[in-house]
Amino acid sequence: MTKMYVSAIITAYNSEDFVAEAISSVLEQTCPVDEIVVVDDGSTDHTRDIVEQFSQSGVRYIYQENQGPGAARNSGIQETSGELLAFLDADDVWLKDKIKMQLEFLSEHPEVALVSGFAWWWNMIEDDRFISGEVSKSIESLRRDIMVHNKIGNPSRVMLRRSVFSKVGVFDKNIRWGQDWDLWIRIITRYNAAILPTPVIVYRWHAKNLSHTSRWERLYSYWDVSRRAIQSNHSGWQRSLVMLRSWSLFTHRRAKYLIRQKGPRRQQIVYAVGAFFSYPFDMTWGKFNTMVRALVGDNFYQASKRAIRSWLHARG
Repeated sequence: MTKMYVSAIITAYNSEDFVAEAISSVLEQTCPVDEIVVVDDGSTDHTRDIVEQFSQSGVRYIYQENQGPGAARNSGIQETSGELLAFLDADDVWLKDKIKMQLEFLSEHPEVALVSGFAWWWNMIEDDRFISGEVSKSIESLRRDIMVHNKIGNPSRVMLRRSVFSKVGVFDKNIRWGQDWDLWIRIITRYNAAILPTPVIVYRWHAKNLSHTSRWERLYSYWDVSRRAIQSNHSGWQRSLVMLRSWSLFTHRRAKYLIRQKGPRRQQIVYAVGAFFSYPFDMTWGKFNTMVRALVGDNFYQASKRAIRSWLHARG
C-alpha cells in the first residue's frame, strides 16, 4: 500500500509558552509526517524565535497579520501539499501514535474523508484531567448530531483528505469561534467521517487560552454556527425539533456560565429550567444537575457535595 503524504499545520498566536512542546509532539510521532508548517497569526511575543529554533528539523515558519485561526489554517492549507492534512493548535500536543493510527485508518477506509479521536483535557488552572470524546453509532447519527454538538472536536484531533476542499471549501475566516465546527458540518453532510475511540491529543486549558478568556463570545458564535447549519440542512417539523434541541443545549451552557460567574440567580434559574424542560432527552443528567445548582444556589450545592463526600469517606 502506497503511503500517503501527510502535512502537519500548526497554528500559533502569542504561544511562546506552548509552541515548542507542540512542535516536539509532531517531531516525536511514531509515524513521521512529511512536512511541518507553523503559521504565526500575528504574534507579538517570542513565538517566531522559538519556532525558528526548529528550522533544522524541517519546520517551516510563516507569519501573517492577525486574521484569526480560520485564516491561519487556510494559509497552512495553501502552503502545504500533502494528500492528508493534520492540524495542531499550538496550545495542544499530539500523543505519539496519533498520525500512525489516523493514517492507517484512512488508508484502510478510502470511503472516509475525515477521522478524529478523543482528547485528554488538562485544566492547567485546577490541574484536572479527563478524557473527552464519543463515538457515534453510525454516520447517519453523526450527521444528525453534528448540527447540535461538535462531536468531531477541535482541529488538533483531526486528519482529513485535501480533496474535500474542492467540494466544500476551506475554513470560513469570518467565523471567529466555531469555524472548525462549521467546516466539519460541511464535510460530514457530503462525506463519511469517523471518530477513533482513543485519545489522540492533550488539550491544554489555561488562563491565556482564547476559549477561556472569551467564553460568552464563543458561546454565541457556536449557537450561530449550529442555527445556520440547521436552517440550511433541515426543513419543516424536523428543522423545528433540531433547532429546539440546539437551543436547549445553548441555554444549558448559558446557565452553567452564569453559575460559574456568580451571575444573577434569577437568570440562572430561567436558563437552567428552560434548558431542561425544553429538551430533556439530550444530556439529561447534566441539565438536571445544572437546574438543581441554580435552584438551590451554588454555595449550598457545593457545600452539600462536600458534606456527602465526607460522610461517604467516613463510612468507608
